[in-house]
Amino acid sequence: MNSNNDMMYEYLMQMGAMRPEEDQMLRKQAMVDALRQQAMDPMKGQMAGRVYVAPGVGEAIAKMGTAYMTGQQQQGVDASMAKMNVKREEELRKMRERMLQRRNPAAAGTPISAGVPEFTLPETEG
Repeated sequence: MNSNNDMMYEYLMQMGAMRPEEDQMLRKQAMVDALRQQAMDPMKGQMAGRVYVAPGVGEAIAKMGTAYMTGQQQQGVDASMAKMNVKREEELRKMRERMLQRRNPAAAGTPISAGVPEFTLPETEG
């Protein structure tokens, strides 16, 4: 039982090591969300005395640039999250394999997915 606790501790330490990276991604996501909100805010004209002055072309271009940059940054955040999820999945898979090998030494080297049927969707015409 102690070895299972050791493996769980090791897994949790690996997850803890990823915490600063996760915090950084959450900060980036918050920044992207703020920029997205800024880009989505409607343009507003102003009153100059008794005359209404419509929003300028420069403001429209700035909003389009903000929207574009927000999209680019979102792609970067999504890619970073995907990489981190792969790391987490890999660490969890390693821990499961070590636990399986300790329970059944004859299964050493056998992947976790061995014996599990692979699910595939039927091909559709279209």
